[in-house]
Amino acid sequence: MRDSSDAPTDPGTRLKGLRVLMLSPSYFPRTGGVEKHVRCVVRELTARGLAVRLATPRCQTDWPEHETIDGIEVTRLPLDTRAGRKALAPLVSWSRIVHTHDAYPFLKYYLPFRLWDSHRPAFVTFHGYERYPIPLEARVLRRVVLWFTRGSICAGAFIPKWYRFRSTHITHGGVDAPPERPSLGEGAVFVGRLEPDTGFLKYLEALRLLQEEHSLTLLLDVCGDGSLRGQGEEFARAHRLAVTFHGRVPDAAPCFARAQVAFVDGLLAMLEAMASGAVVFATYDNPLKEDYLRLFPGARLAVIGESPTALADRLASLVEAPETLDRMAAAAYAFACTQTWARVADLYLDLYRGIRP
Repeated sequence: MRDSSDAPTDPGTRLKGLRVLMLSPSYFPRTGGVEKHVRCVVRELTARGLAVRLATPRCQTDWPEHETIDGIEVTRLPLDTRAGRKALAPLVSWSRIVHTHDAYPFLKYYLPFRLWDSHRPAFVTFHGYERYPIPLEARVLRRVVLWFTRGSICAGAFIPKWYRFRSTHITHGGVDAPPERPSLGEGAVFVGRLEPDTGFLKYLEALRLLQEEHSLTLLLDVCGDGSLRGQGEEFARAHRLAVTFHGRVPDAAPCFARAQVAFVDGLLAMLEAMASGAVVFATYDNPLKEDYLRLFPGARLAVIGESPTALADRLASLVEAPETLDRMAAAAYAFACTQTWARVADLYLDLYRGIRP
């Protein structure tokens, strides 16, 4: 397995014109880690001269069936399986290779085409995990897709470890870092879903401890929404925390840029926070999530703790030592600058090596 930090060199011009059909479980205008990964990789591949078209389920009826986004033809497939496969057929005929993101779109839409035509190469990128413990069905479905594909990329080193399979490459995503390191902002920001698995309530508890046990008040902007919003608002009021809830935001980068400290959950969010000059704090509540965070190559430049007490104690020590906080932010920014989307795209090109356009 190879991480993006060890990405192969650009194969040059021999893949120009290669027709790639990308299957994604979701796409813009939805925002999230998978959607951003796919969009940025497609951007890089087309910049190298590959021809890319994208197919994704039509999750909302007011979204157009066909649309051009960033110069890429996007086809939204009917949710009905038979109708979706019919809509996909012309794209499959056009393509030289197929690249699926996660198991769902491959099994729902593409599997019959793969069975009928085994000569068209197929590849897969796996993102995230279903839940903990991992359901047996999820393990089986990923292995089925691996059986029908020539190579794989895992977005996170925890995936092959916990799903127990070998992957051709490992990436932890990319980021478009600014050319110069941003200065440290003020306060803290949480970016993500307000759900139990993101550790949102742990961060609020850490701020309570910071305030009550260390006599330090940190302003917090919450950029995200979810089932815990009401509980979070009530907790903040009860403990007189300086928290502002903004709901979902289309772009997290400005939120990160305003903060000293970023409470984040996802790998891409960690990179974006580091690139924006903030120091990352992250928490976990099970061994899978701990590996998710600690196997991230920039983990040593973040604060990872299991308990609110551990987070609050480390936060207090850094807030009271601004020089240390600044050095940590500088090292994290330097690391983020090496994690470009071009390097992630190199892994895709390496998978396609040897395929004639």
